Amino acid sequence: FITMQLKSSLPYMSTPRQKVEKALTFLSKRNETMLANNNLKHKDIGTTIKARHNKSAVHQKQLHFVDLGSGDGTAVLAASSLGWRATGIEMNPTLWLMSSIRRLLSNNKKTRINSELKIGDMFDASISQSSLRNANCTMIFGVAPLMPRISNLIETECRTGCWIMSYRFRVPLANGYDVVKNKKDQASVGGSGGIHASLIYDEEEMRIYELNSVDTTEEDNSNN
Repeated sequence: FITMQLKSSLPYMSTPRQKVEKALTFLSKRNETMLANNNLKHKDIGTTIKARHNKSAVHQKQLHFVDLGSGDGTAVLAASSLGWRATGIEMNPTLWLMSSIRRLLSNNKKTRINSELKIGDMFDASISQSSLRNANCTMIFGVAPLMPRISNLIETECRTGCWIMSYRFRVPLANGYDVVKNKKDQASVGGSGGIHASLIYDEEEMRIYELNSVDTTEEDNSNN
């Protein structure tokens, strides 16, 4: 375990379960509102068109949570217990084994059914690509050394509208002007090479960003 930590750019730090659950509950309610508004908007179009639209929507009734660097599995187990389909990716064998044991020993059947834990490198397409392309929410551990690679991974694989969750670390954004509460923080989050997203949740060091399309972000910047 110690050897793996020395080799890794990602130090192990567990995320408090209650903070994960609070953030995911916020997203679940947000999704319910989105679905309700979508149904209201299309109620007069016809059953066939409505069904087709809902099937292709980014956010469905059962949401998919992906944790890049899932550690001891706390976030994955929390998400699955709330009804999300949850996938964790962890490269440290000890942490992966620990989280797998926790999953198997869970007395919550929903947790075991809705969760899966993969061992491997998040930057390996064979490990993460399929999960990220279907993710509604992706949790990252935004330490500075890996953020350029993580940003590129998110921009390449995640769909527009995907929620990016980060605990403690601010995510560097391409449109940093509108995601901070005070100007002193702008230098640390803005700038080139960041993720095109907007901050939608900021509570108790847990932050959630909604991934925008590049075109939308550039248009927003031109208007400011």
